[in-house]
Amino acid sequence: MEEVLHQGASDAEIAETLDIGVLMGGTLAIKSVRHAFAVMDAIKAGATNTGGA
Repeated sequence: MEEVLHQGASDAEIAETLDIGVLMGGTLAIKSVRHAFAVMDAIKAGATNTGGA
């Protein structure tokens, strides 16, 4: 997420990509998409620890 934000991806572009992930992954992907949006919000808010590996 940090990289795509650094590269200048818009929120709409990120959302579209994650939507495709949900379409391909089904309901199991929803939890990951929610986490991705939470990480994106944390990065934009300036948090340094987003819980990633």
